[in-house]
Amino acid sequence: SLTVTLFIKQWYQRRVRGAVLRVNMFGCSKCWLSVLLLMGSCCWAARREDGSATYQSTRSKLQEFAKLYSPQPVGRQIDASAVPLRTGFYKALGDIEKSIKLAHANVKNTNKATAQRTLSKLRSAIVSAAKSGNYRTGREIFGHARFLEDKASLSRSRRRHKRSSEAFLNYLRDRIDEQTFNQFFSIESGTSLTFVLDTTGSMKEDIHQVLNIVRELATPEENQEDPGSGYSNFLIAPFKDPEYGPAESFYDKAEFLSALEGITVSGGGDCDELVLKGMIEGLELTEAYSPVYVFTDAGTKDQYEYDNVVSLSQNLYAPTFFFLTPSVECSKDISTYESMAEDTGGQVLSLTKEEIGSMQNLIKSAGVGTSEVTSGSERRGRSAAVTRDKRSTGETHVITFECDDTVTKLLVTVSFRTPTGSSYLLSPNNALVYPTFVSAATNMRLYELREPQYGTWTLKAIADQGDQFTYKVSSVSSTNIDFAFYFVKSYRGREVPTDNTIPGEVMKLKINILGEENSIRPNSSQVYLMDTDGNVISTIQTLTLASNADVGFQYDGVFIVPKQTFKLMLYGETKEGYPFTRTSQGIVTPSYATINPLGKVVSKRLVKPGSRGSFFFKFEHYSDNTSDFILSFTNPFNIIRSTGPIQLNGIRKGRSKLVKLPYVIARETPEGTELRITLRASGGEIKVSYVYPVLITRFA
Repeated sequence: SLTVTLFIKQWYQRRVRGAVLRVNMFGCSKCWLSVLLLMGSCCWAARREDGSATYQSTRSKLQEFAKLYSPQPVGRQIDASAVPLRTGFYKALGDIEKSIKLAHANVKNTNKATAQRTLSKLRSAIVSAAKSGNYRTGREIFGHARFLEDKASLSRSRRRHKRSSEAFLNYLRDRIDEQTFNQFFSIESGTSLTFVLDTTGSMKEDIHQVLNIVRELATPEENQEDPGSGYSNFLIAPFKDPEYGPAESFYDKAEFLSALEGITVSGGGDCDELVLKGMIEGLELTEAYSPVYVFTDAGTKDQYEYDNVVSLSQNLYAPTFFFLTPSVECSKDISTYESMAEDTGGQVLSLTKEEIGSMQNLIKSAGVGTSEVTSGSERRGRSAAVTRDKRSTGETHVITFECDDTVTKLLVTVSFRTPTGSSYLLSPNNALVYPTFVSAATNMRLYELREPQYGTWTLKAIADQGDQFTYKVSSVSSTNIDFAFYFVKSYRGREVPTDNTIPGEVMKLKINILGEENSIRPNSSQVYLMDTDGNVISTIQTLTLASNADVGFQYDGVFIVPKQTFKLMLYGETKEGYPFTRTSQGIVTPSYATINPLGKVVSKRLVKPGSRGSFFFKFEHYSDNTSDFILSFTNPFNIIRSTGPIQLNGIRKGRSKLVKLPYVIARETPEGTELRITLRASGGEIKVSYVYPVLITRFA
């Protein structure tokens, strides 16, 4: 049994050196044989503890549950084995896999009794996180708990792993309702609809248009054709100047509508507002993989919050979309919004106030499931992916992209700064496709195509010399081909997931292609590093199909981290042989510095109401140019009892500094509240950030 094996392993760690010494002295072949057997047992036991078996059994059982409990279309009954699973479900699996790997790397050896006591608290914390809508944090706790459960059971049997997974899932289903369970694992949509709203006097018409959009959006239970789609919760984050927030979350669309109707617009007149403060309020409550929509007709006066907004957005994989209706009295400088949209994978769309309502289908698509095919901009010079044909009327930029046979709907948006820009979309058979919407303000164009033709499409954007434009092509389907990724580094012989990317460092990459099994040809895949303008930085040449991926397609790759912000583009072929491309929702910003929590175990992020203590972080840098830094941090609910910013001086290259943030949690803090603390360090040209989520629960 594994119990005996682990006992032998512990005995070996204490005794084997002495045994080897005796062998050297006496040359006893039997002693050598015993030592070799013991070493083999130790290697086998260590191999079984790497978390792979835990993840594979969890994934297998979750797929069974997902197919069994997926909501069925009204009037139709689909056999459970044939139910297609949502792309979001596979993203949830990616969160769990990463958490299990982190637990394996950071959980120290512990006895069975201690592991079971910790496990009992984690189970209750998962229920608390699920009921409060903090799904990604709950999934991270779930992965940690699953690893700890298998470690506590001391089981090496695959059958026992599966029984353990099933028992854990049944435990959760007994304690939360079915819809919450489905949204927790993204069996149904677990996406937030976040509106960051300017509430000054000039925004009355904009908010009226937003109300019309929300009335047409379907919640999961209202959508009869695809009942798993829609938004799981709705968020309002108001702002003006000097007021902003608080953000409110609603799980009932009627209550959300009532809150929107109750907004009173007032004030304004000074053009610039606290836009970024409002965005932080909204991002604090937004669920991962959810877009954020900002509505304003003003500029921003709080640019100092730029880095905090981008850090939160990148951590949540939450692209930001700006719907701007600039007034003639105010400045039309939108460069801050353009940079933020680029750094988060979003877009800036300039419209008239009456045109806001025409964006309904664009907003609705994220509740169904959206995968980015390609995107880019012509804002900072020549693009390698775009050819130019200079004419007297301007420049023609030609962008080609693939539409594969898994796409049921295609969305193409082209946004210009000036109304002189224009665009043309050509199908694979060279037929002209007319836009669904054209803005009178900037000639921004939206193309919506249902059941689009498979093959290579061509987008032509015509702009005056020096004009700027952005484009985004997305496929809309609840069962899209998509992919998720994370980085790993070697630490004491183990592969440890990490969020730190240091320019020039050789980094290992894990890529999971998301979607139904056998949806692609596995040996056709390639991965490219892309800049935010849509240009190729490099190709990952060492991409290999992981041999230990029992379910789905997982690839291992090695690459050199570039200096600039980047995203990933996946190229491959579907099962039927059609080429496809997908671009990562997450944007990665490398840095020569790192911030990490001192204890990476997820249980360190659980804090009791009414408690006090300290969070500890380690700052480290690898630059020859500076040794002095300033560390700032956000303070949600004013829990941090330290005044910032903190000076970090005289830190040499490769050295670290311990940062202590004392905290006090109010007793009245609601159970399941999640607080996201953003730490930001800067010195010279170096900037680095880290988002540390904390769950307030009495089960800490």
